[in-house]
Amino acid sequence: MIKYFGITLLLLQTHVYASQEAEFEQWKKNYAKQAAKRGLNQAFVLDQLKDITFDPEVVKKDQNQVILSKEKDYQEFIKRWLRSDPSRAEIGKEKLKEHHDLLQKIEKKYGVDKEVIVSLWGVETFYGKITGSYDIISSLATLTFEGRRKKFFEIQLNAALRLLQQNHITRDKLKGSWAGATGQCQFMPSNFNVYAQDFDGDGKKDIWTNHADIFASIANFLKKVGWKKNAEIGSLAYKNTNQKLQANQYRTPEQYNQLGFKSLEGQKITGNWKRRRFAEIPMKNSPVVLRGSNYKPLLNWNNSSLFAAFNILLINEFKKD
Repeated sequence: MIKYFGITLLLLQTHVYASQEAEFEQWKKNYAKQAAKRGLNQAFVLDQLKDITFDPEVVKKDQNQVILSKEKDYQEFIKRWLRSDPSRAEIGKEKLKEHHDLLQKIEKKYGVDKEVIVSLWGVETFYGKITGSYDIISSLATLTFEGRRKKFFEIQLNAALRLLQQNHITRDKLKGSWAGATGQCQFMPSNFNVYAQDFDGDGKKDIWTNHADIFASIANFLKKVGWKKNAEIGSLAYKNTNQKLQANQYRTPEQYNQLGFKSLEGQKITGNWKRRRFAEIPMKNSPVVLRGSNYKPLLNWNNSSLFAAFNILLINEFKKD
């Protein structure tokens, strides 16, 4: 009986997959017609889509995103994140030296600190080493077809196809994350036309291999969302109190000290600032972020207090002798 049930289930699954693939093939045709109304060549779109199949693993990743867990221990997590041989911070210091002259020029033009440019590069792709291996067109087509966030992913798919149609990159090199982020700065395709830069003037906006364009594109994004040069993202502190505090209330360093807050080194809270709010990181044993004036601009890149903490840690390490 179990054997027959298993055969029946297998046949049912096969039918479901076949039906889904048929729907996906029809979707490709319908999408190509709609894309043509948005300036894409219909034949070109169909050619780019012809060999891809629906990828259920990409859908699973989209549906089961657990970016942070309150049960995950911050201390263990951050040690693993920082650790390598050499460490992420040590590599970043070397990159700052290696690209010093270029970064100085970009810092001067865009008004964005070179340390944050390298920090974001290090956070996003480990300084270009980990950029993602997913076929962007396949992932975005799957997520558009699946429909949970159809509008968002359709915009990204349109933009990714324009990258190809306008010869910014070839299909075999258009790789990235399962969600469509690409390049060493992990731009979503729709960000490319808005923020990508041709800093070296070679006629290409190359966020995949060209350091000048990668760094300038990062700087241009931050400039356009309100980055202030020489201002801080914030600082990290431990909230050594059981009092329930309002995170959005502005407090002076003295008030934080009175409430029992401590720096990462266990010292009193100090700094060249008057009042700050704090943001919690939803993990066990985590510090809070005392929000500086560049905290909000940074969150336009990634709306995460942990992301802010990553960059604060790296930038602080970069600035040490």
